[in-house]
Amino acid sequence: MSGRIYPVSYASLLFPIQQGFCLMFLKADLKSLFVFAAPLVCLAFISSISFARTASGAAAQDDPNAQYILIQSGELARDPREIEVPVEVGVWKLQFNLQSTGDLDWTIVTPSDRLLSTDMPNLTITNTKEGATAKRSILIWDPRPGRWKINLTGSGKFTTSVTTQGELHVCCIQFFGRSAGYSMDRFQPLRGSRHQAQIYASGYNVETIEFRLINEQGEAISPIKFRQSDYSSPTNFMLYLDTPDRPFRVLARGRDTSGKNFQRVSMWLIKPQTSDPSNRTEGTKTEGAQAEGGNQTQAWATPQDWNQSLVEGEYTVIRANLVNWTDELLLSEKGNPIGIRLKYSIRFPVDGSYSPFPSLYPARTGYGFTGALGMRVLKGAVEPEPDGSQKSNQWIFGGRGTFKAGVVYNFTVDLIPNYAFFNEQKGGFCLQTKAYTQPGGTPNHPTLRERFEREVMSQIKIRYRLSISGADSDWRQPLLTENSYAPNAWYQSYRREGAGDCQ
Repeated sequence: MSGRIYPVSYASLLFPIQQGFCLMFLKADLKSLFVFAAPLVCLAFISSISFARTASGAAAQDDPNAQYILIQSGELARDPREIEVPVEVGVWKLQFNLQSTGDLDWTIVTPSDRLLSTDMPNLTITNTKEGATAKRSILIWDPRPGRWKINLTGSGKFTTSVTTQGELHVCCIQFFGRSAGYSMDRFQPLRGSRHQAQIYASGYNVETIEFRLINEQGEAISPIKFRQSDYSSPTNFMLYLDTPDRPFRVLARGRDTSGKNFQRVSMWLIKPQTSDPSNRTEGTKTEGAQAEGGNQTQAWATPQDWNQSLVEGEYTVIRANLVNWTDELLLSEKGNPIGIRLKYSIRFPVDGSYSPFPSLYPARTGYGFTGALGMRVLKGAVEPEPDGSQKSNQWIFGGRGTFKAGVVYNFTVDLIPNYAFFNEQKGGFCLQTKAYTQPGGTPNHPTLRERFEREVMSQIKIRYRLSISGADSDWRQPLLTENSYAPNAWYQSYRREGAGDCQ
């Protein structure tokens, strides 16, 4: 395979998006038009927030890791109410909650259209009362996927919610002003103002998605225009919305990769303002928005492509098609094994900017795994070359190329262990062993350095698990290297060729 070789070096930048969420960006040295680098979304912790009391009277949320499938408030007089609760594959915890006053009763219906049996071993039922308010909850472990229902009968005021924990996440929405981003709990826009927001999803198990504004009763207000912000990362979506004249929440729904429906709703009820406290202008589409605490924000300026590349309704998440791939031993100029050479071909579904970044890590790791045997990109090539050129020595986060739809692009990527580093100024390798230095240790609890040496000097051959960002196989099915590799062969080669410890 011919094609230019593009050297890459990178470092990480931690950019907090919202409490419990972060983006790790790989910094690439752009000495050509294309680099193998991509942002990685790290889901360290799903929004450690408590369910603050709202005007609807919802009580504190006990589980900081749960996400809401629905939150609805209202008043029941005569007619019963049926509320659908879609539960996707991969949910291991499901909780139904009800707060009510008056004479109100509820029943839970399973996906098989049967009443939930309360004597099942995987249930926890709680009933309490505070004054005139009854509080009830049903916690279900390992629930059956499908369409559940809540049936409400009787009369009285109520707030019902359903929370879930599982493999699928849609969370951490953040609105943008001209100078900063604002989390949901600090956002109070003006009625009629136009805003841009960012929201994340666990892209590997989301097949389709759409977004809506809903009111406090769970009824639709309007669809939200949105787009997939980066075809190389099916986890990030940009929302463009006009603020309605009533309180609203943001709802996401769609189908998972198994075909089951899912739904997520933002916890916070956003209450638009009728006027801007800074100018007291009533009824105009100004760009002001007042945040709690008196911090003045500005609505995002109307994007030039407001009506371009935007969709409403159900949207199929775009992923590149991995056509084929192979792996082989990477040899140094002296013929010694120093890593893995990966070759793969990708066909892109639409014209756009992509960064098909490969990640390789051992398929099986033991206790105390240090991460030293994970692989990092040394250099790579692509043929045909993607469109668009970059100035040399320009540093950016997440370098990308512009690829054409339907064309098969062939990539060759050389990867080396994480502990090895190529010094371009000296033109040679050094080993980052100091990062694995740790004092102390016992036979039962070896030091970090002892675990590192045990890993890199191991003669046991291992296979690697492969993931390519934005590809249709990314995390959806395990991809393993065809060949297995002995870590001690790499380590001995570096030492044999004179690689010392990095300073």
